[in-house]
Amino acid sequence: MARRTGASAKAQALAKATEAVARRDAERIEREKRLQSTLAEFFHAQGEAARIRMAADEAAAPFDAAMSTAVRSLDSLGETRAGIVSLTGLPLTRVREYLADAVATSATATREADTHDDSVLHHNSGPAIAKRQQSAAAATTAGKAML
Repeated sequence: MARRTGASAKAQALAKATEAVARRDAERIEREKRLQSTLAEFFHAQGEAARIRMAADEAAAPFDAAMSTAVRSLDSLGETRAGIVSLTGLPLTRVREYLADAVATSATATREADTHDDSVLHHNSGPAIAKRQQSAAAATTAGKAML
């Protein structure tokens, strides 16, 4: 068989190259479609799982609070962290979280009470204190006059 040369050989080579690139592009496009379909399934499942977990967390919240209260009660009864782990079967990290939450909640309540006390002090300063001092002085003077 004779070897082709010239324009017809180049045209044939170009046609082969075009077919090879078209096959590769078709395979790439098919792969991208499969990839897109798989990712769509993933994101749908991820969204559903997040929705279900959120609903479950909301439903479990009162029971989590009860468990936290019970762990704090065991702690206040003198149980060690290891003892609480042994008695409840909770992981030590969870026991620590419950006890840390109690400390954080207590600190928040203390800060709120201090803020309230500060506002009461500010409310009772200035004119209010002066008025009370005048009343006390008048009462003292009236008491001395009675003697």
